[in-house]
This record gives sequence, C-alpha cells and structure tokens, in this order.
Amino acid sequence: MKKTLLYLILLLSCSGIYAQGVYNNGAKIVIGPGTFLNISGASAGGLTNATNVTDGAIALSGTIKLEGNYTNNVAGADILSTAAVGSEVAFTGTTAQTIGGTTTALFNFDKLTVNNAMGLILAKDALVSNTLTLSNGLLTLGTSNLTLAPAATVAGTPSATAMIVATATGELRKQFSAIGSFTYPVGDNNLTAKFSPVTLNFTAGTFAAASYAGVNLVNASYNDPSITGSYLNRYWNISQAGITGFTANALFQYGLVDVVGTEGNIYSLRVIPTPISSFNPTDAVLHQLTANALTAFGTFTGGPGFKTLNLSAVLLQGLYNSLGTMNQAWDAVGPHWPAGVADHINVELHNAAGYATIAYTALDVPLSTTGTATVNIPVVNNGAYYVTVRHRNSLETTTAAAVSFAGGTINQSFGSLLNVYGSNLGLSADGHYLIYGGDVNQDGVIDTRDYINVDNDAYNYAGGYLPTDIDGNGVIDTRDYILIDNNNNLYIGSLHP
Repeated sequence: MKKTLLYLILLLSCSGIYAQGVYNNGAKIVIGPGTFLNISGASAGGLTNATNVTDGAIALSGTIKLEGNYTNNVAGADILSTAAVGSEVAFTGTTAQTIGGTTTALFNFDKLTVNNAMGLILAKDALVSNTLTLSNGLLTLGTSNLTLAPAATVAGTPSATAMIVATATGELRKQFSAIGSFTYPVGDNNLTAKFSPVTLNFTAGTFAAASYAGVNLVNASYNDPSITGSYLNRYWNISQAGITGFTANALFQYGLVDVVGTEGNIYSLRVIPTPISSFNPTDAVLHQLTANALTAFGTFTGGPGFKTLNLSAVLLQGLYNSLGTMNQAWDAVGPHWPAGVADHINVELHNAAGYATIAYTALDVPLSTTGTATVNIPVVNNGAYYVTVRHRNSLETTTAAAVSFAGGTINQSFGSLLNVYGSNLGLSADGHYLIYGGDVNQDGVIDTRDYINVDNDAYNYAGGYLPTDIDGNGVIDTRDYILIDNNNNLYIGSLHP
C-alpha cells in the first residue's frame, strides 16, 4: 500500500509525467467516501488508464473532478474497478473534454456531472447508475450511446446550455424495469443550441432485464413529399429493446424556430414505420406535440395531419397473375420494388362538384401484389371526392361516385363494376376485375400510338423498368403487343365524370 501511495504521489509531482495528468500504469488507486481527487489544468488535467496493464484501476467511493480528458486504453476493463453508490466523476474543465480511448469496455459511473461550458464529448458507450447532473455545457454523444440505469435520474436544470446533443447515431437510452415516465434532455447544436426534450410515459408493458427506450433527433424536416405547407424542421427517432406488449404516451418539445408555415395546422406524426400515422394537433401555446397510446415507436415529427385511405382490389391487367394476385414489375436484373410490392401508383382526389379540379395527389404509392394500397390524405380534405388511380402504363380508373372523406379511415375497393365509373374494368379468366393495361403514353386511350412506343423499344432491344413493358417482366417484346391489340380492338379508353 505504501508503494502504491508513493507511486501516485510521484505521478502527481514529477514534472516529466505531470504533463499527462494522472497516468495509471498499473497502480491500484483507492478514493474513499468523502474524498476528492482534483486533477486540474486543461492539458495536464486528464486521467488515463494505460495500454500496457490490465490490473490498474480506481476503486471510487468519493469524487474525481478533472479538467482534462478521461481516457481508457485498456481493452477489456473499465477505469473504475468499483463505482460505489454515491461516487462521482465530474467534468469541470474550461476547454472541451472527452470520455474515450481505445478500450472496448463500457464506461461505468454512479454519478456523472457535466459542468463545463465548453462541453463534454462521449467517444465511447457509457452507463450511469445513479445521477446524471447537467449543470452547464453540452454532452455530445456522436456515435456513442449513453445509458441511464432504471433508477437513474437527471439533476440540474436541462436547457439549451445544459443538455445532451444526440444528433448522430448515438442514443440517450433509459432502462425501464416497470411502467413509468422519463424525460430525455436532448437537443441539437447546429449553428445554435436548441433544446427539444422528449418525454416517454409507459402505462403498460413487460420489461425484460436491461430493457431500454432510446432517443436521438435530427434538426431538419423529414423528407416526405406529403409533408408540406405547415411542418417542423425537426424529427425524433425512438427505439426500444426488451419491452413487449407496451403502451406509451410520447411528448415532444420544439421551438418556434422549428416551425414552417402555420403552427396551428401542425399535427403529431409518426412517419416510420409507414404508412404515416397522424395523432393530436400541436399545442401551439406550449409548442408541444403528443402521440398517445403508442404500441410501437419509430420516427416522429410535426406536419399536416393525415387520414388513411385504404384501397383494395386494385389489380393491374398487365401484371395480373391469378387468384387475385399480381406479379412484381421487373427491371433489367429482377424485381424493381421490395418483396410484396407489385408496382407504384398515383392516387388523385377529384372535386365532387367539378372533376377537373384535383384536390390532392399522392405520388409513388406502393401497390401490393394482392392489390392493396394505403394512402395518407391530409385532414383538410374532409369533403367528398372521386378517387382516381393512375399507373405508368395502365388506364386511369375512377370511382363510380364521389367518396366521403369525413372520417379518419376511408376504405374503397376497385374490385366491382359497381365501384368504378362507367364499369370500366376488364375481367380476368378466373373472374377478377382488372384495371385495363396498355396506355403507354397516358393519353387516356389504348390504341396504335401506344403500340408504336412498344414497337420502337422492342426493335431496339430495350429492357428494364420502362412504361412499354406492359407485362412487367423486364423485356419489351410481342407479349406486350398482345394486350394493347386486344384493348385497342375493344375501343378501351378512360371514363370519368
């Protein structure tokens, strides 16, 4: 013990080593309860566990305060062999500090305090068991995860000057062992620091050991063509592991600087997983979004509220296989879309009082191989509309009557002559109604002008995901002519009000 104590004293006093701060090259250091180890100096105020030892560590029951970096270069062991209840590591520098090193081990803290206006960078994963105190400065996660144990709490007054920056792939994770609520003190530091915390309240669920919910965020609008007009330049990603059968409420805080358009027109949206789910309108006084009764997490933002249009029996003649299913459209190397997706369609809502007026268009909507599609429709479209389906080489097809969009969910089938304007559907050999194929140039008529386009591509041995590939097999040939010829002979053209 005397040799260990002498070794530590030499490290702290020898000028040749002092420039490295405390450099532990094999000593067992004990910091007892109520004891403070202050390591001062921006460049010399660091604590390093060396690479050439495996047994050098600190048994911490007191407090370490340091103004430099906290570095562990031992592959499989933490700097702290013991982080007793009530022990603390406090970062109090005047220049940016880093928790890092070459280690693959998790950094463990009972209490972790950030009190450095220039900030602290977490370059390795870390766990806090008791208290994370955010007194001053930003704790930046980067690609590392900071996990708070089930009993851990956040102290201080989190704000734009004392928060966790979680804008890369790293997450702030909170472990849950039972139902309860936690506020994630996160934000971004893009040009200016902005505080945008998230509160999760689990009201039901089963929580496995070490289960957690994690949060990070992006200071930008979510890239989706349907999110226009009024929306937030901000979105949050929420993940979870080990929590099953849960129900949770989420609250998202944003700033006025995040608002584009009219704040009162913004709703809480979950954009991943698709389709987009729309929740409550924003609280434009408190600048908060809420999404309640969640049974799954994902990516959340603010944008125009949506209702859901469920289409069924949208079967394309060119891709039709049998038994109410379609083949996938191919390109030159295989299926052009993910498994289960036949092709993409556009869906238009036309004004009931005047079909020429299009109230809303949803572009690039995935159509499943069973003929179903889910479309997000802005909540402002609450009247009655004719629904028109357009496909890249099929005939535009419209509902027989205007459909009411007064509710939150609208279901519409195209599988009956009674449901389609002018009964303008073909009939398959196995008795399913199909949207006519072969309108390559999209002029509303299937005729020789479409045939010419196919003939030119076939002559030039064209292939791939092209409008002239009527049957969607990736090759333009005589099989594509046949469908056009048949429909041309039947004088098939579009019909609408």
